[in-house]
Amino acid sequence: MFRPKRNYLVPLYGLVVRGLKEQTKGFKVAGGTVAEAAKIPLTEEQLQFLEADLQTYEKTQTERPKRTATLKSKFTIKSIKPERNTPLSEPITFENQHHHLSNVITPYCEMPYFKQIRLKEEQMKRVLRFLGKRLREAKAPVEKTMIGLPCPLEPTRPSPNLLDYRNKDEFGIHFGVDGNPKTVGFFVGKPTDPKMVCVPPTYLINTRDSHKQIAKSFQKYIRQSPYDACHRFDTGGTWRNILVRSTQGGEKMAIVYIHPQNMSRDEIKEIMADLKRYYFEGEGSECELDSLYLQACKNTRCTREQAPYHLIHGKNYITETCLDLSFQISPDSFFQINTRGAEVLYSAVREIAEVSPITTLLDICCGTGSISLVMSPHVRGTVGIDVVTEAVEDAKNNATLNNLVNTQFFAGKAEKVLPKLAQDLKDCTEVVAIVNPARSGLQQNVIRTIRQCEAITKLIYISCKPEGYAMENFVKLGSLQGKGKYKETTAPFVPKYAVPVDMFPHTNHAELVLLFERVQS
Repeated sequence: MFRPKRNYLVPLYGLVVRGLKEQTKGFKVAGGTVAEAAKIPLTEEQLQFLEADLQTYEKTQTERPKRTATLKSKFTIKSIKPERNTPLSEPITFENQHHHLSNVITPYCEMPYFKQIRLKEEQMKRVLRFLGKRLREAKAPVEKTMIGLPCPLEPTRPSPNLLDYRNKDEFGIHFGVDGNPKTVGFFVGKPTDPKMVCVPPTYLINTRDSHKQIAKSFQKYIRQSPYDACHRFDTGGTWRNILVRSTQGGEKMAIVYIHPQNMSRDEIKEIMADLKRYYFEGEGSECELDSLYLQACKNTRCTREQAPYHLIHGKNYITETCLDLSFQISPDSFFQINTRGAEVLYSAVREIAEVSPITTLLDICCGTGSISLVMSPHVRGTVGIDVVTEAVEDAKNNATLNNLVNTQFFAGKAEKVLPKLAQDLKDCTEVVAIVNPARSGLQQNVIRTIRQCEAITKLIYISCKPEGYAMENFVKLGSLQGKGKYKETTAPFVPKYAVPVDMFPHTNHAELVLLFERVQS
């Protein structure tokens, strides 16, 4: 049976602090604080010290005789692609299913952690080099650093948690390796691949045991149910998936998704009553759920308005703590997948933005307001904008929960709300904007509106996939090209500093925090 090795717990000395005390005189770096000196962002010279120290440490690691051959042959600085989107070359069997699932969900799980974050830093370097090339082609006023990047790049800041860090998991339902159509877990292979199977999360090292237990319990429940699994909308079936959320304090929420097909309201109520009996009176009570919801959704995804979330039993929400603030998490609330990692992420944002009591923070795509609320004690005030009305309501509730009075939230499209705020923002001393969009990035008209809002002097762009659609956003922010009504006439934003944050240990993903500053004419 596959069980991942635990050799990733390698100390991070060389990445962040080892040998730097004399060179940097105690500036704050990824692994912690060494005394109290230099300012963040770091200068390029200080970053060069970090780079040199890292290379020295890696050399000492690879020179160890018992590990050299294995590390050099197995792990090189290149991207490892997960199996999820590649055709399966062999059938998935009972013996190898967990190995294949590990390659899909945690492709770096057997790699020493210092190599994981080094690898992610190299990936970010490639992203920034490509960005520099695109910006120069777009006539953006950008300069190269000593290592050919458009801005200084800090070493990857590691996650405080390496194991069981995911606070949310969505488990699908499909055929397992034994042919059972009611297997709960994650898919290996493409939906169009006849070899695709669903594998339980039994040995995944980034998934919490409580989530695994709930998935296993739900699988047992639906296998006893007379209703079929819904693999495709056009083939019928009821059970679609289950989403599990939990907090650092141990609170647990589960949301069961079904396809209602032609069910009556009474039939749906009977399913809810049966789920309540199972999870709060029967075998499923061992999961100790604090909250259980059901959503009857006919589409791939449904908003609250399209299909309301029905509370079956328990609390309306669970409460998470992040940087000493409390956040109420509803079934569809956005919250960073790694809570401790989010603390590192938000701290990095505050440091490189260099906010002060005279700063007005503009939080575009604010979601449930986590960034606004975390930053509010350090700025004059925050203004959050999001197109999802329910998310804005959650943000307001979280502000009230934490007794924060210098926050405002507006529901609507950024390109419509921003112009209405333009005059008020113009009277502010310093305006810093933050965007943390989905992987699809921002629409072009949002980028254009940000550039037209002259009060914004700095922009922090947080992206979990900077090589994707976000890259086009970066280029549009700095471009001096365009034709007709799309010709850029406003002052551009150019990258000034970048910080990768490892929010997803053992995967090939990381968050990139990129500081842009407006070019002063």
